[in-house]
Amino acid sequence: MSAHRTAGQRRALNQVWNGAGIYGYEPLFLSMNADGTLNLYLNTIVGCVRKWYGEEGPSRLFEAWAGDRRQTLLDDLAWLALESAAFQRELPHRPILADLRRAYAADFFDREHTLSRQEWMAKNQLSYTMQSARWKAVLGRRPPVMTPYEKRLSAALELGPLGERELFSAILELFARFRLFDGRSRPPPVLRFHLTGKWAGVMTRLMPTEIVHTDVASVGHGAGVDEESGPRLDTRRAKIRLKENVSSDRKYIESCFGPSLLPERELTAIEQKLCTGIHLGCHLWYTAGVPTPEQAPNGEARRLAQQAQLQQERNRAAFGADSALYQNAIRSLTEQIQNCLQVHSQAEEENARYGRLNSRRVWRAVVLSDQRVFTRRTDSSRPGFTVDLLLDASSSRMHCQEIIAAQGYILAESLARCGVPVRVSGFCSLRGYTILRVLKGFGENSRNIFRYFATGWNRDGLVLQAAGELLDSPPEQKRLLLLLTDASPNDSHRIPPGGKYPFGRDYADAPAVEDAAREVRALRRRGVRVGAVFMGPNLNAPAAETIYGQSLARIRSIDQLASAAGRLIRAEIQELE
Repeated sequence: MSAHRTAGQRRALNQVWNGAGIYGYEPLFLSMNADGTLNLYLNTIVGCVRKWYGEEGPSRLFEAWAGDRRQTLLDDLAWLALESAAFQRELPHRPILADLRRAYAADFFDREHTLSRQEWMAKNQLSYTMQSARWKAVLGRRPPVMTPYEKRLSAALELGPLGERELFSAILELFARFRLFDGRSRPPPVLRFHLTGKWAGVMTRLMPTEIVHTDVASVGHGAGVDEESGPRLDTRRAKIRLKENVSSDRKYIESCFGPSLLPERELTAIEQKLCTGIHLGCHLWYTAGVPTPEQAPNGEARRLAQQAQLQQERNRAAFGADSALYQNAIRSLTEQIQNCLQVHSQAEEENARYGRLNSRRVWRAVVLSDQRVFTRRTDSSRPGFTVDLLLDASSSRMHCQEIIAAQGYILAESLARCGVPVRVSGFCSLRGYTILRVLKGFGENSRNIFRYFATGWNRDGLVLQAAGELLDSPPEQKRLLLLLTDASPNDSHRIPPGGKYPFGRDYADAPAVEDAAREVRALRRRGVRVGAVFMGPNLNAPAAETIYGQSLARIRSIDQLASAAGRLIRAEIQELE
């Protein structure tokens, strides 16, 4: 049975068999870390599930929702429930299991800092929140920020040492109670091909495709996988989906993100202007929000709307939990900006009864008895510029959405308190559409920024062009464009063949970074000041410097935002004058 398995797979099998106390059977799942190392704890738990709950029961459980459009999420949550029950059944017989569990929990959070963009995109937000809550509890840490629904679900997944007959019905009842699965499997509505290895690469070149990255729960299936790579934890399955036509893609984007802010003719004109060269075949979408669950036209849009509402609640709750820290940052940044504006702002003049004589108004004193023939400088001053703040809202930011929402609020609120008009937008890309979602318009409340959530990809070069179109009005106004970014442009829509890339290539890595840097330079030639606050891994720092040059502030935690952003904004204000 294992003759064709790799050495790592055979060792993983032994760990499962050891946990089960039964050797030679084919396990339902195997677990290996993303770097190929073994995951002793999860493999032991897989074996313990077999030991205490048999083989037929777990198989029937996972088969119940096989092929369901939420299969990945249901697998994740089912394994959390099984882990809780099997751990408590086995612990009296194997005390070392507690140490293994704590070691795995610590490793779970260590891996957060090494995941690639695609691995972050692969994580389902609800699944990740439930796992984070479980392993933080194991380590005795403060739980993550959760909505009331998530808190109840997390508690429900902590099953006790149930017996074999009651466990599986308890999991199905739990899923039904939380409206996750009602007993009927619902397959995805679009045609999908599951391809791996060379075939996946070939098909992306021969057919219009979109790569959709997903997880297989927290452990890879033990059968039916590529023999060379083997099953592994947090494995991504690349699913090749035949791209739908332009009309259906547009309906999908509108259903999920709301109607366009621009009239059809204007939007078409902008696309014809910007979606050329390496962005040929792409589309743009300017919008102000996401439909509410009640307004969403279909199930997929409704789920996104529900998740958007949940994330908004998480953003607000996280800000409230650390409100003292954030308010101090706002006060500090406001003071820095205000001091700079007092030196560099354009002071206003007004007509007055005293001051410097305005010869052009002298006639008004004689003809109209208007004594305001003098001009004087007012005590107040206007900044003389506007700020557009762009928040990277791609899935690589999924693990820090609450932090980014807080950063956006701090920056916007500080600028607004100084009288600077500021607009805040989130950007991402899906199905070839680059989406610019206005969270806060000029003059609107900064708390609207908490509507931020992350999904999809990001085509930075095109979004910089798209933002530039919004900056053209009014043309006489000086403009500052600030981005909160991890400097990792990456999009599922490939660069088409032609020019520098005769065979086309992925919009990622050096070509994507060069494109973003080129668009930053183009904006600066138009008189737009462009800067960025970078919070990302060290490996992305060179890309950030390439794109933004000296107009870059790097921070590693939110308590550094006020000082770093203050220096950046002061420098940009000085250049604007």
